[in-house]
Amino acid sequence: MAVEQRPMSAQDALWLTMDRPNNLMVIDGVMLFDAEPDWDALLAATTARVIDRFPVFRSRALLGESGWVWQVDSEFHLDRHVRRVRLPEPAGMAELERYVSEQRARPLDRDRPLWDIALVEQVALDDGTSGSALVCRFHHAMADGVRLTQVMLSLCDTTDPHVAAKVARGTADITPGSVATGVVGAVREAFADAARALVRGATHLAQDTRQAIETGAEIWGDVLRSPGRLVDAFEAMGLDNRVANTTASVAKLALRGTTVRTVWSGTPGPHKTVAWSPGIALDDVKRVGQRHDASVNDVLLTAVAGGLRRYLHARGVEDVGEIEWMVPVNLVPIAENLPEDLGNFFALVMAVLPLDPADPVERLHRTRARMDRIKRSEEPIITFGVQRGISAAPRPVSTALTDFFANKAVGVLTNVPGPRAPLTFAGVGVRQVIGFAPSSGDQPMTCTVFSYAGTVTVGFATDAALVPDPRELVEGTLAELRALVGRST
Repeated sequence: MAVEQRPMSAQDALWLTMDRPNNLMVIDGVMLFDAEPDWDALLAATTARVIDRFPVFRSRALLGESGWVWQVDSEFHLDRHVRRVRLPEPAGMAELERYVSEQRARPLDRDRPLWDIALVEQVALDDGTSGSALVCRFHHAMADGVRLTQVMLSLCDTTDPHVAAKVARGTADITPGSVATGVVGAVREAFADAARALVRGATHLAQDTRQAIETGAEIWGDVLRSPGRLVDAFEAMGLDNRVANTTASVAKLALRGTTVRTVWSGTPGPHKTVAWSPGIALDDVKRVGQRHDASVNDVLLTAVAGGLRRYLHARGVEDVGEIEWMVPVNLVPIAENLPEDLGNFFALVMAVLPLDPADPVERLHRTRARMDRIKRSEEPIITFGVQRGISAAPRPVSTALTDFFANKAVGVLTNVPGPRAPLTFAGVGVRQVIGFAPSSGDQPMTCTVFSYAGTVTVGFATDAALVPDPRELVEGTLAELRALVGRST
């Protein structure tokens, strides 16, 4: 009897083939609980809300004659993916972070579906009480971070199930045809620039690169003929200064060199480390934004940039004025975010965050202006086209192009506005949520800002050799937030 299988999309397969021993394409999530949930209830929720709902969770990745496929695992059993863990006592936040760090460096078994969950028992919480944690690991090939975060949160009960991590819907009257020429041209320009970089050291890839360009253009032709899914993304961006902002975005994406070389530069190793903050009052962050006509996102990005500034200055580096990050933008309306097949539907845009001036309020105004330019450009649409083109390219070309774009940034910076209402899991309160995107190329770190139930958590996941103490980045970011709050009251 033939085993059931279905083709894997080119974009999902790209994340699968991007796995490197020193940077795994795995999304790691952590939920902290006020107590310890019932084990049987955990298994039942995982089965009913994840396994039975999304076929990819009982399918393994297999390279077939016509490409990668998801094949149902005939030997699937829940106990191969869900386990209980007890850390050596006393197990507090530092020990939990160390455990997550160790897991982040561990490859998922390719002979099984690409995920696992661990219930870490008897964790001493910051207030001295005893709780626990759920550590979830999902391969990026299964879905993008927004969808996998929703999968993790779907294990819980809440009065507010929304995870509002999308581009806000606007009112602009834009038709896909009106931007077709610009989009295809931008995709071709980005590929052409990447191809020039490749052929300098690898002339023999020129033919494959031309084929990749043609394939990317063909994909975009199909998208523009059936553009329904992207209409919301088009509508989300106003028309103000669109041409100028889009031109700047294309130049930034295609022509900007690698990210600044500094104390954290180098080739990442296999060992990783993570740290995250206690919950921060979201109302304090909102007050800063209201005081300075900025969004919550602007305030948090300013604080993160300030944390990096403090880290560099502590090491005698004072000549770095800005740092490039890749920021994911969801391109599908939230109501469509959990299709049965999940999948990847997002774009990575480049956010160049200023580290100067030293005054955090002045830096906030500069950050707000830069983020506004991205919102009023077509950059998310352009980068989505580039990603689709890369995913269709031959393996050597897609690998080289991935590194080409990844190395323009220090890492991935994700801001996830999570549920506003408190969650419970098997009757136990969820105290805090945090997650980490993977790093690619030579990126030394990734940063996540996760809001949940009136609080915000800031976390860094870093390469243990290049950035050995992410706690310092967390503390620097918190110090910047306190400075902004103090200046805004």
